[in-house]
Order: sequence, then structure tokens, then C-alpha cells
Amino acid sequence: MLSFFNMALSGNNFYSKWAEYLGILIEDTVSKVSLWKRMNNEQVRCLQLILEETFKVKVSHQLLSSLKDNILFSPFGNVYIQDSTIVSLPDELCVLYKGSVTKGKQKSSIRIQAIYDLFSGCFKEFSLNSFTQNDQSAANDIVSLLKPGDLVIRDLGYFVLKTFKNIVDAGAYFVSRFRYGVNIYDAKIGVQIQLKEICKRDIVDMKVKIGGDTKLECRIVAIKLPDHVAAERRRKAINDRDKRKNHNKEYMDLLSWSIFITNIDKEVWNADKIIKAYRLRWHIEIIFKGWKSHFNIVSLVPERPKINRSSERYLLLYKNRIDSVIYMMLLFIIIFQINIYVLLLERIFQKYQKLISMIKLSSYIAKHRERFFECVEISEIEREIAYFAAYEKRHKRHNHLEMYIDLFSNQLIKTRS
Repeated sequence: MLSFFNMALSGNNFYSKWAEYLGILIEDTVSKVSLWKRMNNEQVRCLQLILEETFKVKVSHQLLSSLKDNILFSPFGNVYIQDSTIVSLPDELCVLYKGSVTKGKQKSSIRIQAIYDLFSGCFKEFSLNSFTQNDQSAANDIVSLLKPGDLVIRDLGYFVLKTFKNIVDAGAYFVSRFRYGVNIYDAKIGVQIQLKEICKRDIVDMKVKIGGDTKLECRIVAIKLPDHVAAERRRKAINDRDKRKNHNKEYMDLLSWSIFITNIDKEVWNADKIIKAYRLRWHIEIIFKGWKSHFNIVSLVPERPKINRSSERYLLLYKNRIDSVIYMMLLFIIIFQINIYVLLLERIFQKYQKLISMIKLSSYIAKHRERFFECVEISEIEREIAYFAAYEKRHKRHNHLEMYIDLFSNQLIKTRS
């Protein structure tokens, strides 16, 4: 795995290069064929088990854990963010991992589902599925992790009424974007109401029941957006290639609002706190961008299979090779999050009062992998990282880590002292 990480960061997707790095580590020669033969079903299962064990590691970092003590998150146990990202594959693998259809041609891609713990800065779960297994199909996966008092923050793709009910039954809480077209009823008298009729003020916050059969009781919170933001959302909706979506006049008018549902009491979180907390969902998007852009996960997919060898047996072998690569990259990402990024984030803030960019740190490690792998202690390179991977100071807008400062500035002051 260490030799794989070295090969991955070098950008050389070749078994010969992988074998070369492995030979250096074990001080012996290794053939690329022997590595290729290792990429079998047993190897995939072994990596899955290692990944499962990694999720059990208890991690506590003062800087991110201080989010728990902030007045915003203090009412909750753990705070989870769930999202997914797509990795493209050669088209011939569509029988194993079906993707979208582009210009009449079936594509192939993997959807990686991830659950992220905001307080520890670590991932709690990964799963690999076809692109066609959308986020809704994975919406209920998070329920098994939940304990009473936990909070789940997710985007519109995971909007499933039954799952919201399961979260409530588990004693946990949720914040989600509202899906247009879902029936809304008055919480007291049960009469159906129209969203356009209640979105007439800058801020709407009321108890309702949603869903035709489920009748889930929750709050609906709508915040009117600035005109330029609403105009951009409408422009994107007009240019949306998916003609199945109901982009009628009512839908276009409602794009002037950010609309959420939650089962958190108004006394605990008002509309402003919901907006602040939901913005932190962007953190997982930054993580995805970092490891897809700089850790070469897309380019690491093995070479395209030969057409005349695309039998079912050969494709199954090829699938094992792809799954092995993906699982090893996921393991590297977990190690990166726990032992590198979160650790450096805390140390460099304490020592230099700087915040480290996930994107810049990923780029630095990819470009200086020899320096990174050769250092005995992470402290050997922390000064360089503080200089090259820190966020630039901006006066007009905050980076996503500075949003944390807005939420727990008192805890940062304690950490610094």
C-alpha cells in the first residue's frame, strides 16, 4: 500500500512503476505480473476489512472538536455530512458499473458514497456503487450510525421522507433542502397549503406536515436570496439539460428562496443558524475536489480493457483491479485526513495562526511526494506547509474554514492561548 501511494502521487499509472516502488521498499525485485495477480477478489475483501477497521479508530482533535462546545452545535451529539462523488471509467465497464447515457452511448462510472464526521474531521463510511444508484438509494445508510441527539446535514439528492422519519425515530435531527413538488399541510388543521402562498416574506419559518402518505411533521424555513443570486439560479435552471424536471413558472419563482426542512426546534436553531450550519456542508465538497484534482484518483483507473477480451470473466478480473485501486485511494484519503490534514491544521494554527487549505495541501504533497515520504516526523515539513499551503487573507469574502471562525471564535482563542 505504501508503494501504491507513492505510485499514485507520482501520476504514473503503471504496474511496472508500482513494482519498482515496492522493490525499493522491500529491497528486492518485484514483477508487475505478480502485482497484477494480487488484484483479485480476496485482495478487495482484505482492503474492505482494513477500511472497516480504520473507521473504528477514535480520533479527537482540539480545534475541530471545539465545534461541539460552540453554542451552535452544543445541543447535538455528532454532526454528520453525507455526500457522493463520481469517478469515470472506461465505457466497456458499463456492464459492471453503469453510468449515464451521452449522445446515445452508455458510459461507465462509479459513485462513491461518503459519510463525514464534522467534529473529528474524518470519514465514517465509504461505499462503491454504480452511477445509476443515486443518492436517494443511499439515503438510509446513515441511520445505522445515528445515536439520540446526532445531527445529519445533507443536500437535496438525499431527500427521502421515509428516511427522515427513520432519523426522527432514532432520536436524531436533520437539516435538508426542500424538494419542490412535495405536498405541504398545515400542522394543526391538516389543510394542504401551497409553497408559493407562504413564501411572501423575506424569512418564513413555520411548522408543517409534508408528504402525501408519510405526513412528516417538521419545520419549513425559507430565506429570500439576493436578486443577483436568484437570477443566477434561474439562469442555470433554464439551461438545465434534464427536461424531465418541472421548471414551470412557480418553480422558477421559488428559486428566489433557499428552502429547508428540519425537525430542530425553533428555540434551538432559528433560520439564521440553519443557514450558517448548512454552509459547512461545502467542506466535504472541498475534500472531494482536493483528492480528485491532486491525488490522481481518476487517472489511476487501470488501462482500458481490450475489446476482444471483454468477456464476463475478464471484466470481473478487471473490476477487482478497479475496486482495489479505489479502496487503496480511500485508505490513503483517510490517513491523509486523520494523520496529516487535521493534525497540521491544528498545529499550524497554534504555532503560526494560519489556516491550511485542503486544496493547497493536497497539491503540495502531490508535487513534493519524495519530501513527504522521506520525513520521519510531520513537524519536519510544517514550516513549509504553513508558508505554501495556507489560505491567503481576503477582506471581501471568507474561505470555508473562516466560516468555522465565525462559529467558534471563542474556542480558537482558547486553543491559541
